[in-house]
Amino acid sequence: MYPKVSVITVCYNAEEFIENAIKSVLKQTYENIEYVVIDGASTDNTVSLINKYKSRITFFLSEPDNGMYEAMNKGIKAATGDILYFLNSDDIFYDEYVTENVVKMFQKNNDLELIYGPIIIRDPATNESFIQAHDSITKSYFINGAICQQAIFYKAMAFKKCGAFDDRYKIVGDYEWVLRAFYKYNIKREYYRGVIAIFRNGGMCSSEKFSIFHNKERRKVLREYFNLFNIKFTQFMYKIKCY
Repeated sequence: MYPKVSVITVCYNAEEFIENAIKSVLKQTYENIEYVVIDGASTDNTVSLINKYKSRITFFLSEPDNGMYEAMNKGIKAATGDILYFLNSDDIFYDEYVTENVVKMFQKNNDLELIYGPIIIRDPATNESFIQAHDSITKSYFINGAICQQAIFYKAMAFKKCGAFDDRYKIVGDYEWVLRAFYKYNIKREYYRGVIAIFRNGGMCSSEKFSIFHNKERRKVLREYFNLFNIKFTQFMYKIKCY
């Protein structure tokens, strides 16, 4: 009656934010939660901060990895929950009721394999924020946008059905997985109308180097799932709309 939820946090040198993420998980009202933390052998104070909460963390591993998707796949293997959620080290749940509310949705429809919903994106430099709603998902949406990883709860069986994250990607592995799940496996999903998480924008994601590499990986994924005409036409129409 009370499915286990595995919350997975992967991190590396995250001493500035990791404690807020941990506290956000521990505040959840839903009781049947296991917490899995995968650290990429941090060299700062991250591990010490994690160890402050080791009695509340179900599984902790700190070792080198080849990027966040390898770390996330380690988290999937370590997790024993029926439902999985990935909370980044610099993000937090929107409130303490999120997990409880999402579990209720899964319980109402046992066929569901994935639930996604809105997140708040916050710019720490300006303290401005906006809601990314994800409420109208089409192929055109995916050509110009994406469902953030922080917006998704997964049934554990979804990874058996669709496979793990492709760790050949360093930035867009979660984007590729969602396209694979939606369009190759027709995964059963439902939209959650409450806000799921607060995503911290900025940091590495705002650098020019990140942007160039992100665009390169994204173009590769787009060519795998959409034909070139649809990509060009949709991007053209998006530019017209923006102007």
